[in-house]
Amino acid sequence: MRCEPHLKCTLKCALDSSCFEMNVYIELLKNSPIGVDKLAEILDKDKSTVYKALQNLLEKGYVTRDCRILRGGGYKYLYKPVPFGEFKKKVLKNIEEWVRQLTKYLEELEEMSRTKLLEVLESEKV
Repeated sequence: MRCEPHLKCTLKCALDSSCFEMNVYIELLKNSPIGVDKLAEILDKDKSTVYKALQNLLEKGYVTRDCRILRGGGYKYLYKPVPFGEFKKKVLKNIEEWVRQLTKYLEELEEMSRTKLLEVLESEKV
């Protein structure tokens, strides 16, 4: 599925995340801390799908989780986004890397075009 070009999709690309992971992140901004059950209910998705997205966001460093001990026994994880300063730093770092790689690629393309052009011009001399 392809996203419409807007800020959410730009962030999705910059963060190397899926559209659904961005939806999860946005819900965390609105409703945190929050558990998987409640988040799955809000997003109208299966808990395992939401859990997988949270795990990906956790591994990438965009989300943290706290363990809460339940009165009746057991525990529950509550998720929240990292502080905005950390998030911003990661986004800018990823975008800078993106620009660096894109610049390198464009330079390679430009060099290939020159080489091809020279081949054509030199073949015309013969």
